Amino acid sequence: MSKRSWSVANAAQGLLDMNSVIGIGSRFSYKEAYQMRIGLPKCYKRYVHIHLQQDSPNGPQISRKVKACAACRKQKIKCLMDNNGEPPCRRCIERGLSCVLNKSLQTLISERSQWKDDMHRDISNMHGAVQDILKRLSMPALQPLKAPSAAEDPQETSPYDDTVVEKVEDVGPSCDNSPKLPPQTESLQNVPIESLYQITRLRSLRAENSGDESKADEGSDVVSKGIVSLEDAQRLTTLYLQRLDHYAYSIANKFKDLQSIRRRSVALTNAILTVAALHDPNSNQLFGPCCREFKRVLAESMFVRRIDREDLRAMCIGSYWLSDMSYTLSGHAIRRAMGINLSSNYYRVLNDGSEDAADCLRLWYMLYICDQHLSILYGRPTTIRIDDPSLQGWERYLEVRVAVEQDRRTASQVALMVVMGTIREFFDRHSRDTQTLPQNLTEHINSFDRQIDRWVETWYQHLKRRDDIGDWPSKGVLLHSNLARLHLHSHIFRGLSTAPIPPYFRPSASSAVSAANTIVEVLLSDPDMRSGLVGMPHYLHTMIAFACGFLLQMTTRYDGDLVQRQHVHDLINRLVAQLRQMPTGKFHLVRFMAEGLEKMVEASMRTPTQPAAQLFNGGFQYMNEQHYRDPAAVAQMDMMGGGAGGTGAGQHNDYGGGNDGFMIPDFGLSNSFLPFEDPVFRTSDFGYL
Repeated sequence: MSKRSWSVANAAQGLLDMNSVIGIGSRFSYKEAYQMRIGLPKCYKRYVHIHLQQDSPNGPQISRKVKACAACRKQKIKCLMDNNGEPPCRRCIERGLSCVLNKSLQTLISERSQWKDDMHRDISNMHGAVQDILKRLSMPALQPLKAPSAAEDPQETSPYDDTVVEKVEDVGPSCDNSPKLPPQTESLQNVPIESLYQITRLRSLRAENSGDESKADEGSDVVSKGIVSLEDAQRLTTLYLQRLDHYAYSIANKFKDLQSIRRRSVALTNAILTVAALHDPNSNQLFGPCCREFKRVLAESMFVRRIDREDLRAMCIGSYWLSDMSYTLSGHAIRRAMGINLSSNYYRVLNDGSEDAADCLRLWYMLYICDQHLSILYGRPTTIRIDDPSLQGWERYLEVRVAVEQDRRTASQVALMVVMGTIREFFDRHSRDTQTLPQNLTEHINSFDRQIDRWVETWYQHLKRRDDIGDWPSKGVLLHSNLARLHLHSHIFRGLSTAPIPPYFRPSASSAVSAANTIVEVLLSDPDMRSGLVGMPHYLHTMIAFACGFLLQMTTRYDGDLVQRQHVHDLINRLVAQLRQMPTGKFHLVRFMAEGLEKMVEASMRTPTQPAAQLFNGGFQYMNEQHYRDPAAVAQMDMMGGGAGGTGAGQHNDYGGGNDGFMIPDFGLSNSFLPFEDPVFRTSDFGYL
């Protein structure tokens, strides 16, 4: 026997602790470890023996293999087996005995281990196959396997096992090894980023086209997860496609049922179900979970380079109806749309008459409408430039053969938003530095008013009645025109405070009051307008609330002159009663508008001489606080925010809104819904204090 090394001798003499001895396989060779056993106490030898068996490359080694049957071993005679060492043996055959070969314990363990590995592998394959079947049937997925699979060898991984989390190395940015050079690289690059791309070949520096041919992972939407039953999902989808979508200029009319939507986009599925649950009085319990999943999907797609067209459509729908996330969704969707040059489809439509390009252009127009709506509501600059050729050339688009009736409605709104965008930019340039408007702006205001008149003359007779929403298209023209006039003429009240209205602004003041009165009266008298309260975008709800607040504020300053106090109070009380009767979900804006407007009327009747800013902030604050204090609403917010530990007062979530108001847009402005002392209403858009 060879002489032991110093390390082995020291370990044997107890100079190493017990842990080092037991972990011997990682510090000594197996030969040294076996030699070490000679010098170890008897109680230690078994630990080393077990460790050697466990850490050996081939697992436990079978030292002796049983080759004699039980009868021969009992007689201690030689056992001769002719069948490759398998019983029965010659002696047992001759004597008619039962030949049994008793296997050793190690052999049994080895065979059992192999059996377990095979069983785990079979179960894993069956589990993966069932998962695939459930995904195809749009049913909830199974829970992951709890037992560790013996088939963890990469070469023997089940092809059905999609629940295994791959270990991804932390790598740097991906590069293009052989990038295809664009034509402009032969000369000076058009933009600096192209030069950097040519130098670094970083794939992230290139813009990606829309992945329109990709299919959705149906296993990750709210139906597959079991959050919404298939029956409820079909009911909500029918509500959206047959009614709500027509208020959004039929942006999703290419889809006919739930299954077609689920096959294309998870985000679009969640968006449609969220919006439908918001409007459905029987789906209050579904709105919170659907909205939470919608936010989750959008958050996960934030840094995905390829953007699907249906994801843009989902963000349009969310921005159009969901006031608590509209500003963020609109901005993100517009940036992604610009990244794939969505507006260039305008030229494709004109040149080729492509239906696919027309669908992209409709999306672009919808993004512009949402952008202008939010610019008006928040008094902030738009993201899309008003001089975009696709916006200025909407008339040419209507002449193309692929244009349909819904495109006329979309174009009418684009034309109005161009006018209102011009109004906002004009007052931004000419009245930001003054507290009151100068007299020389009177003619400009009258010019804008005439543009609104021409818009009404152009579109009122051209938009046809629809069976699903009645005469809303044509009557909506009148509603939008009055909202535009209120938006325009309310500028003259900026900086007046308690001062009298200048004589040259009296016509504008009367026009603003008349427009606000007409807005409320048409909602009370016209059945199509009343029905539209459940379906119209949150932009219209906000402007209606602004019209009511404007009238109430006029009663505290110009009672008996521009308005009659009692008439205004009766008008708004009737509107409150109507809002409470609307068949909609408990989290819809009309619910909070009803409560808030009622408090505003009570405050106006109770304190007729109170300053307007203080008076009306209290009423609109109620709209916000009432929802926040409602236990059911708070529970729903907690559920959407992930349970306990959500954002507190004054904190904001990822989409700009905090617990100051669930469906009330905040974005860091104020806690109230439409506070007239807020900077939002001191801008050129709403500033008349």
